[in-house]
Amino acid sequence: MDHFAAVEWVKNNEAVIKGNIVKYRNFSPYEECDYMQEAFEAAIIATQRVKTKDISFEAAFWKIFRRQISLFTPNPDDSSNGSNSIPSHLCSVDLDTVSIKQRPRKKRKTPNIESIYNAVSHFLTEKERQILYLALGLADEGKLSNYEIAERFGCSVANIRDILGRANRRLKGLVMEGTIDPSRLR
Repeated sequence: MDHFAAVEWVKNNEAVIKGNIVKYRNFSPYEECDYMQEAFEAAIIATQRVKTKDISFEAAFWKIFRRQISLFTPNPDDSSNGSNSIPSHLCSVDLDTVSIKQRPRKKRKTPNIESIYNAVSHFLTEKERQILYLALGLADEGKLSNYEIAERFGCSVANIRDILGRANRRLKGLVMEGTIDPSRLR
């Protein structure tokens, strides 16, 4: 059986297919046309399965079709007729009633980027300072991407990336040799 014949088979057996989806429709927000779309897909897959296995088209179709619609049709009461997730049309919008246990988090002191920048900027060249300032988001317009910085300076993104890389390597080297003490910058 080819794909066109499989599609015709689904059209000819539409009433039988719709009769089989009734038990799924009780638990689902999906329309009948959604299930019929799955039937067409299952028929096309079944044509391939028939070629590789020694089974009839109908047997392959029903096995594939039931498996497919069971995967996306919620039915928490019966695992043989749908997935075990909660049907979306039964979900509540009232999120205030949901209580989630949260572990107390350690308050981490976030570093002040501007004060760190001010402490290390004098180790950088003027161009590195300007680009790092924009990349860190210290300007009024907030953090800029490399593309936006390149556009502002009229150069390529690769140039911006190289300058930021040089600035980072320079600062890392100064930290490694002890000139900059990161514990004092917090």
